[in-house]
Amino acid sequence: MFLFVLCLLSGSLVSAQSSNKETVFEGVYTLDLASNLKGGLDQGSAYLGNIDLMFTFDTEKFGFWKNGRFFVYLLNNHGNSLSDLIGDFQVVNNIEANSNSRLYEFWYEHHLENIKITIGQHNLNSIFAISKSGLFFINSSFGIQPDISANVSTSIFPLAALGAIISLKINSNLQFNNGVYDGDPGSETSNPNSLKWSLNKTDGAFFIHELVYEKKKDSSVNSIFKLGLWNHIQKQIFDGFEQYNSQGIYFIGEKKIFQLEDDVKRVNFFSQVGFSLNQYNPVKSYWGGGFVYHGIFSNRENDAGGIAIAHSRFSDYYQSQFSMDKLQSETALEISYEFVFSNPLVLKPNVQYIINPGTNTSIPNALMALVRMSYSW
Repeated sequence: MFLFVLCLLSGSLVSAQSSNKETVFEGVYTLDLASNLKGGLDQGSAYLGNIDLMFTFDTEKFGFWKNGRFFVYLLNNHGNSLSDLIGDFQVVNNIEANSNSRLYEFWYEHHLENIKITIGQHNLNSIFAISKSGLFFINSSFGIQPDISANVSTSIFPLAALGAIISLKINSNLQFNNGVYDGDPGSETSNPNSLKWSLNKTDGAFFIHELVYEKKKDSSVNSIFKLGLWNHIQKQIFDGFEQYNSQGIYFIGEKKIFQLEDDVKRVNFFSQVGFSLNQYNPVKSYWGGGFVYHGIFSNRENDAGGIAIAHSRFSDYYQSQFSMDKLQSETALEISYEFVFSNPLVLKPNVQYIINPGTNTSIPNALMALVRMSYSW
């Protein structure tokens, strides 16, 4: 709590000072009060907190060169583990992490006509394999697909790694993003503050390529389609044999299927599909999707509600590592509603039902409910 108050005070000070155009400051505090009501490993409650502090520095406005910016992202996580109560594989809460303060991101971005280059400690999920509509939901699978996050070690929340990204804007509708990252950002135990940088042959590398197509209508984006391919190069041993490559492919689609009153009332649909091309990865395939309805009630046009489903299918090799009965695929159903009371304050009640949680067939289906409060400044 002391850290939260301190950040609020510092946020007020910085935001007052950042009225100059050289530096932009953003801060968000997120608090989840959650309970596992039924099933899972145990019934009980947990709270999870997340503090985001972000600074953007424009090089031209500082009197240096044009078309460049530096970005610094400080992150603090605190609270309890909700997954310890549920025993889920697809983590139900997208801010769950060990209690720590860390330098999450630190990178430089430069624009050259139709090319954008980014280099530094960077969260790949801020560019790759991201669905804007999926981010409305709280289950982690809707943010970063488990066919990536659960299969290989890579640069995602809460540990970002060193990387370099080149984005090529082919035309007004088509963009091609390419990234390479350190293949092993470490663990929350070995690298608790994200300050240990290591580039070596043992870590390997993570390559990702994504083709993005945007279809616009009346100057606004009506649909987005993404096709991605990733390759993780790191030596691993399975059944006594050395394996060096792990690959996967994914597809993400978003479409505005209904719109009224100047885009205030609208329904967005999103879908996610991913496949592992390596037989030893835990997740063989994943699919997810859902709907988000903005402006459901005429007197609360900024509110939104949504329903989504996420389904992970385990590989045969991963299932063979357990002596129990054959593992069942895990499925998460989520319903969420967002009350926007003012620009900085949002409340989001959320309910999730987890079918076959985790990697144990004896764990009963779980029913989880939470309320998320987020305050931005």
